[in-house]
Amino acid sequence: MILDDIVAKKRIRVDKRKKEIPIKELEKQALEKVKVEKEANYKNSFRIALKKEGLSVIGEFKKASPSKGVIVDNFNVKEILNYYNYLGVDVFSILTEEDFFLGNDEYLKEIRRISHTPILRKDFVIDFYQIYEAKVLGANGILLIVSVLGDTLGDFYKEAKRFNLEPLVEVHNKEELDLALQYDCEIIGINNRDLKTFNVTLDTTKELIKSISNDKVVIAESGIMSIEDLEMIKGFGADGVLIGELFMRNIDNLDFKSKYKEFRKQ
Repeated sequence: MILDDIVAKKRIRVDKRKKEIPIKELEKQALEKVKVEKEANYKNSFRIALKKEGLSVIGEFKKASPSKGVIVDNFNVKEILNYYNYLGVDVFSILTEEDFFLGNDEYLKEIRRISHTPILRKDFVIDFYQIYEAKVLGANGILLIVSVLGDTLGDFYKEAKRFNLEPLVEVHNKEELDLALQYDCEIIGINNRDLKTFNVTLDTTKELIKSISNDKVVIAESGIMSIEDLEMIKGFGADGVLIGELFMRNIDNLDFKSKYKEFRKQ
């Protein structure tokens, strides 16, 4: 399965990075950032941006995917940043998985230097090391995938919170949702793509959202390929959406931009 391949590659990369910067040293760097934030009375704006009035939008910096291959040949992060600012995107999702999504930590660092918009570091987290990395890089939130972490989800959730990072906890079915709710996870991402078969249906959001209380933040992910899909997700009662491919394929599409801006006014 592709998910197993991604996790296996990620484990190799994390082990290599631990040899370059030991985990204790990286944790120390992350704690220094937390200390500075406390002294400055810093508040993480990630959850606030997603729970605001209306449908919030997470725009993804997405160069490629395992299912679609390369999506954007000329991947210019500053150009995408300007595009997302024009669209009024609330949160940025920046892929840093290198092998299958062609992501890079440098993309996140570059955007953090020039933007105050909340950032989700989107990667396949399997080790506390990646939590410390996310903090040092300047992320506001991280992705925790229930199908990857299983019963260790609670430990990773607590560790992320310890470093003032907001976890977006991704589920694909009722069993995974129940586990996320068991650990009282506040931001639930419902992935409409089955990571085992890669089949996509928005009915996943439609059904799972019924089991989530209103005090949670619900984000619909994957399979949103049109303005009509956005309207459907909004009708389901989601707080927000995470969009990658739809935005990436329409960077120069004036008609799409116009229709999207009209949708946002609703």
